[in-house]
Amino acid sequence: MARKRSLPAKYSATGYAVWEVRRTIREAENISRWNPWLAHAWMNEARDELSLEKPFFTEYDAAVDRINAYWLMLTKFHWFDENEFWSLEGESYPITLLEHSTD
Repeated sequence: MARKRSLPAKYSATGYAVWEVRRTIREAENISRWNPWLAHAWMNEARDELSLEKPFFTEYDAAVDRINAYWLMLTKFHWFDENEFWSLEGESYPITLLEHSTD
């Protein structure tokens, strides 16, 4: 009879993994290209995790600068539809830029 193959230990965990602060910041910067509201949520989550034990304030602030610069750059393109990009559940909102951790 065939024996069931077991997965290596590194694949045996089930459920969701908790991202470290730096990974959350990187992923938020990536998703900001398509979904600004999810980027806001993830950056707020990363901001809430910043502390003396996790002092990634400069990484957070640098990512905020890059994300905000990207969002402002998009408005200069003629093909960019601001109402569609900043819509949430069918309702359009104005540009909402991220704030630095020191604000």
